[in-house]
Amino acid sequence: MDENEIELKNNSIIHKNKSLTRLDLSFLKHIELSEYKKSNLLAYWIHDYAVYHDEEKYFDTTKIRTFKRGDIVKANLGFNIGSELGGLHYCIVLDKYDNPKNASLNVIPLTSKKANKTYLNSSVNLGKEIYNILNCNLAKENDKLNNLLKELEKLNDIPENVQNVIKIEQKYIDKMNKEISKMKQDSIALINQITTISKQRLFDDIILRKVHLSSNSLDLIDTYIVKYFTK
Repeated sequence: MDENEIELKNNSIIHKNKSLTRLDLSFLKHIELSEYKKSNLLAYWIHDYAVYHDEEKYFDTTKIRTFKRGDIVKANLGFNIGSELGGLHYCIVLDKYDNPKNASLNVIPLTSKKANKTYLNSSVNLGKEIYNILNCNLAKENDKLNNLLKELEKLNDIPENVQNVIKIEQKYIDKMNKEISKMKQDSIALINQITTISKQRLFDDIILRKVHLSSNSLDLIDTYIVKYFTK
């Protein structure tokens, strides 16, 4: 190891220690002020960020699906600063020409509509569209499972591979029910929060693979983007 490399290593250690000391002070401040939620969120994000950082060079974009404009994805937006939207949120994909080699996506974060809250004129109320799509998909899956079970009633013995299919389908339905139960019905698209995120931040949620905004909603979003950013 030459002198230059030794100096770089020593500086790295010094900067690491300074950063950890400063971070510890921040945690202590939040805890002393009884800001336990903020302290926990910061801790979760530091942990997630470190994992993303370590796995970055091994992340293979070709192993995840290609996205289309209007797809709904779930992303970890991290620890928010000021009025930035942070945490786990649904987002709308804006990219028109995604491909397997793209490592990032441009998205519009979504938030649930809250009663008695006034939203900026850059916000688009999508109503119950996403909620309704999920419920419609759930109904289809329930119908598919029920039809399969009716057919199996004719058999004296159900093959093991078919039993496994039933278990997988029921698990999928249970997951959909759980996801829908946590949702509020109306969704708000936050145009002023458009951001570029790494695909590492995405959760490969099979429930959302069949959730895509209508052309009318995408046209409305386009109108707001033009109005907010160009006029």
